[in-house]
Amino acid sequence: MSAHMNFSVVGETTSFVTPLPVANNDAVADTEVLVVQIPDGCWEPVDFLEGDEFGTPSQLLATLYINTCPMHFEAYLVDEQGIIADPKHQKAIAQVKMALRDDEPWKTFQYGNRDYVMIAIPFGMGR
Repeated sequence: MSAHMNFSVVGETTSFVTPLPVANNDAVADTEVLVVQIPDGCWEPVDFLEGDEFGTPSQLLATLYINTCPMHFEAYLVDEQGIIADPKHQKAIAQVKMALRDDEPWKTFQYGNRDYVMIAIPFGMGR
């Protein structure tokens, strides 16, 4: 049985999801892939490198609703080695990686010609 997920990005009206079927709930080995592209205009800079308060964002935020669940996608600026660039965020991301037992560098995406890593966190029940 194939199911379709419903995606929306807060503040975005254009299509950014592939038209492919999204999930195959009964399949074990032959799962389908959904590609979601969050447009640059949907990322909100929420923190900046110290001394660069209006230049390079060190943290970005985008809100997506996935199956009616609001999720905040956070992105953190990384350097050439994939290390979190802003010391304010290094400890928190290191703890996330430790909790996930993940010792590899995360894949990145580009925003404003800079590399960022992204994590997704559901909003609390009050939202």
